[in-house]
Formats: sequence, structure tokens, C-alpha cells
Amino acid sequence: MLGYLEGLYMAATLLSLVYLILSVVVTRRRMKAVSAGGTKFSGAAPLVSIFKPLKGHDDQLEENLRSFFQLDYPHYELLFGLQEKADPAFNVVRGLQKELPDAKVKIIVNDHEVGLNPKINNLYNMFPYASGRFLLISDSNTRVGRDFLCRMMRVALEPGVGIVTATIRGRGAKKTGAVLENLHMNSYISPAVFLADALSGIPVVIGKSILMPVKLLRDIGGFKAFKNYLAEDYLLGLRVREKGFKIKTVNTFVDNINIHWSLGRFFNRHTRWAKMRRHMHLYHYLIESFSNPVALSFILALLLQNGWGWQQFMAVGFFKIFHDAYLSSLMKSDLQWYHYLLVPVKDLMISILWPVPFFSKRVRWRGNSFSIGPQTRLKSV
Repeated sequence: MLGYLEGLYMAATLLSLVYLILSVVVTRRRMKAVSAGGTKFSGAAPLVSIFKPLKGHDDQLEENLRSFFQLDYPHYELLFGLQEKADPAFNVVRGLQKELPDAKVKIIVNDHEVGLNPKINNLYNMFPYASGRFLLISDSNTRVGRDFLCRMMRVALEPGVGIVTATIRGRGAKKTGAVLENLHMNSYISPAVFLADALSGIPVVIGKSILMPVKLLRDIGGFKAFKNYLAEDYLLGLRVREKGFKIKTVNTFVDNINIHWSLGRFFNRHTRWAKMRRHMHLYHYLIESFSNPVALSFILALLLQNGWGWQQFMAVGFFKIFHDAYLSSLMKSDLQWYHYLLVPVKDLMISILWPVPFFSKRVRWRGNSFSIGPQTRLKSV
């Protein structure tokens, strides 16, 4: 007969499996609309300023940036922000300028710091040079298709829309850390964004691609309003919703190129993200623990200490492998079949990181160390 604690973990595991089924249903429904709407932009095309904050040489940086030089949208400019000319990304941009001279390009080199968030510092320094009516914030390690901006702008011009984001997808993994990152991104992060929107009406803004009117950014205080916060993208979404505007996630992929990530980088990123989520919404973070059936069933097996306990853990692990493989196929992932064998290992790793934010507030990001407080407010360490 099961004890109280064993029964509690069995119920939590079953609840978590229901979450997996819901994530499949919602993601499948959303992905059906990926190719809807055509690839060309019709009507007046407002000028869009694409902000690319750069630091260092990301995996396949030249190919990533080239995809933005070759967009089909008829009216856009590219702004690249760096802290110094010695940054290796500077020469990459210069090379693309020579290769594709028709693109409208501005390179801003400025090391001014308006706050503690390095990305916001870069965006703040770029903003005075933007000429567009809309701006697109796009990370340097992302790659898109030619029709990307056309699809995004069609939604951005709908009445009442304040922010448009794209569906994030991890691609290119060769090392173990990158494989784990792309597994988590394709089968957990993107489906979780869809599920949060579908079940609670709360769209989640992820900073890989944020498209919004310049006037709206000014109305909420500009980049300076987020200068000392780690989760600037999430807070940007909150401010826009407070103004009464809608946030929409478009079923258009923005590929996050992760190729040579180490395990250390994977752990550092997800420890930082865990601390961000815990300090944004404690209640939501506690509920999040029910989305990891592998970890819950593992604890149940440890509590039961019998053959049935380990059998149910193996069954849950196989179910999660097939679940993640199916979700990744919906996302048109480039992961190989044998990568999915790492899913239970990845989920157990994530579960080990989950309690860390309750014992540590320190984060390391872009070579800087910070202490993180309420709403991810940063304090220099």
C-alpha cells in the first residue's frame, strides 16, 4: 500500500504526463498554421530598423547575419551595435557589407553604459541611429528565412498589436551541451510558450526576436527603463500589456544556432534562467516543477525502492523520449534520432538546477557577475 508521500508523487507524475499531452495538442495546432499567409508583403511597408547587438563570434555568425541581409521585406535597415572595433564581429559585418552592398547598414561602436544589463546598454546606444517606424530586436546567434520579416510585419500591423515574437527553434548541435540545449528549446521552451498563451492567455516574450513600434517603446520609457533588469524581454512584454496592447507569437521560426556549446555553458544558461523565472513569479516557478515527469517519477522510484518503482520510471522516460521526438518533428528540428536518448538525462539535469535559485542569487552573464533580486533587478557583485 502506498504511503502518503508516495501517493503524492504518483499523482504529481500523472499530472505532469497530462501536461505533456496538452503540450502536444497545442503545439500541433499552432504548427499547422506555419505556412499560412504567403511569403510576400503587400501594401505599404513601414521602415523597420533591425537591431543586432553583437559581442564576440557566435557559432556561424557570418551565416546568421547574412540571413538578415537577404530578407524579402522591401523596406528595412540593419543596425549593428558593438562596444569596440576590436570585437571580431566587427570585421564579419564589414565583410557582409562589401558582399551585399545594397543592404542599408549602420555600425554603431559605443561602450557607454546606461545600466547593468549589457544587452540593454548596446540597444540604448543604437537607438538614436534608428530611422524606422518599427524596430526588431534580434540576437546575433539567430538565423531566419527570407520571408521572416514579411510574416512578422503582417501581424505587427494588425489593430491593437504591440509586440510580435517568432517561434524559437534550436538548430545545428554537434557537441553534447548544444544537443541538450536544442532538445530543451524545441520540446519544452517553445511548446511552453504556446501552452501559456493557450491556457492562461499570457503570451511570453523571448528576446530572440521582438518586433514593436518605436513609438510604443518610447511610451513605456525606452530601453533605459530596463537598464538594471536581467529579464528585459519579459518585462518589456509586461509594460506593453499594461498599456493595453496585445502580444502575439507568430508561427514563423527564428533559428537559435547552437553548435559547439559545452556542458558548462548549458548549466550556466539554465541556472541563470531558473533564477530569472523564480524572481519574476515565485508561484509560477513552483508550478513549473509539475512539468518534469522524469524527475517526479525518479523521486517516486527512490521512495518506493522496489521493482515496480523503477519500471514506472523507465516507462515515463520512454514516454518522454517519444513525446520530445514528436514535438521536435512538429518543429522541423534537425536533431538526430539518437539525440533523444539523452532526454531523460537532460530532464534530470534540469531538475537538479530547479532548487538552486532558493539558495543562490548570483548570476554570471557576458563576463559580469550580478546579484539578482525581485523582478530580476540586478546588483553588481
